[in-house]
Amino acid sequence: MATKTVYQTDAAGMYRGPTDADESPLEPGVWHLPSGTIETPPPEAWPEDQWPRWNGVRWELVVKPAMPNPADPVAKLAAFLSENPDVAALLEPQEPSEA
Repeated sequence: MATKTVYQTDAAGMYRGPTDADESPLEPGVWHLPSGTIETPPPEAWPEDQWPRWNGVRWELVVKPAMPNPADPVAKLAAFLSENPDVAALLEPQEPSEA
């Protein structure tokens, strides 16, 4: 089965890396593209503080998102709670209500 390289993005359009698309066995020349992939290659190089993002038409370079260390679940949770204060508020101890 023939394959070709396509470029995976996440839900926000941020570049995740290359992957393969398979050619249809019933329709030669038709490619089965995995969800969230783009056939247009991203830039070959970019500054260390930027990252490619597909805007629906072309690649653009945006500020590189900060990624917590995935091996440290506490740091990942702390980063999530600092970015979502409404969720953090749900975790604060509640005083019992008088009935």
